[in-house]
Amino acid sequence: MQRRKFIAGVGSLAAGAAAVTGTGAFTSVQAERSVSVNVASDPNAYLALKPIGDRASTDTDGELQLDFSSSNTGSQGLNQNARTAFTDLFQIRNQGDNPVYIGVGLEESDVYESTSQSNSKLHLFDYNELSGFVYAEENGSGPGLSFNGGNGNMYIDSGGRVDVSFQSNGVSDPANNPRILYAGESVNVDLSIIHSGKDELTGNGGDRITIAAAEPNSDRANGGNGT
Repeated sequence: MQRRKFIAGVGSLAAGAAAVTGTGAFTSVQAERSVSVNVASDPNAYLALKPIGDRASTDTDGELQLDFSSSNTGSQGLNQNARTAFTDLFQIRNQGDNPVYIGVGLEESDVYESTSQSNSKLHLFDYNELSGFVYAEENGSGPGLSFNGGNGNMYIDSGGRVDVSFQSNGVSDPANNPRILYAGESVNVDLSIIHSGKDELTGNGGDRITIAAAEPNSDRANGGNGT
């Protein structure tokens, strides 16, 4: 199994970290931010997260945040026993010099190899009644952006780095992988939230999603620095 390296900066409202290799180059980025049902990053970072939909905005610290909890015209939340789709919520843009493989983790079990890690956080769909899907195209027609998808698998290890595996998915060639963003490329993120219960959420849910990016050619198992 090929594994790719990733550097993480994890915190409630802290910016993500990046590894720089050469002038303007970075190896990997992972950012975790608040979400109300809240996410985050600086639009000017190596991995830029920019609001484009009505449910997304940038706070006073320059961090992206999502809010599905209410509206200005009387809404108090999502419909119960329904699937609600939000297209073009925010944009992920590679503003570094190297290509990166991207993922969006919506459940704690998707993001962390072990949910018992001290730096683990409760995620958006960790409620008993919620599930969902994240896409790079409307209506789910494009590549899914989950941490464990058909184009590669990724998780955050105990050191806060993201590992990426391609071999088991049969798409090890970055040129044929739709989840690879080359320098200057971007993708708009769509999210479907499915509720299957009453009007209250129960379980261990939280207010976070995790966005990660890893350079596909920085395999720690084959000499990558894996910092």
